[in-house]
Amino acid sequence: MISLTNGLEHSIAIGNRIVEVDFTFDVVLKWYELLEDDSINDIEKTLIGFKMFIGETSEYDEQQVVEAMQSISAYLSQSAYGNFDDDEETEPEFEVEPEPPAKYYSYTKDAEAIYASFLFDYNIDLVDEQGVMHWDKFKALFNNLSENSPFQRIVSIRQTDPNEYKDDPKAMQKIIEAQEFYRLEDEQNVKALDMQMSSMFDMLKNQAKGG
Repeated sequence: MISLTNGLEHSIAIGNRIVEVDFTFDVVLKWYELLEDDSINDIEKTLIGFKMFIGETSEYDEQQVVEAMQSISAYLSQSAYGNFDDDEETEPEFEVEPEPPAKYYSYTKDAEAIYASFLFDYNIDLVDEQGVMHWDKFKALFNNLSENSPFQRIVSIRQTDPNEYKDDPKAMQKIIEAQEFYRLEDEQNVKALDMQMSSMFDMLKNQAKGG
């Protein structure tokens, strides 16, 4: 994440080596897209991801590849304001099936709105920034898009409870129609993908150790 006192991250440690990592925002978004692809198994996703961020895997063993991607995953998941972990010390009185995180946006489906919003708020053309803008810069700008930006207007529509307009049937109908138009289907949000990355790499790490 962005620091005003330290430089942006461009490398990770693999064993006793410091290895350059491509943390440009478009590579990270391709990685999130890859995670959503159910036609590719976890091992293949890890190998493809390693090649995307670092390069060929031939110099590293399976465990090093998994641990490297685990480090990258942890870095991408960092939040300036905490991650709101649900792992608390207290035991619940009974088991409750956790609800999946609410899906208010998708980098893939909302790509046009995100692109337009960066132009609207910052006069930044994200197509021109592919291969240039660091993920941390992208994330800081993305997280602070104004409420008047196209993207945030769409998110607001998705978050609105139509019952707030129960006294105005026409307004309620418009909200329902807008929510249907902007509805997300099977895309996972970033929080869900970060959780998926964490569990995926834990499993692969155990497999690499022979566990």
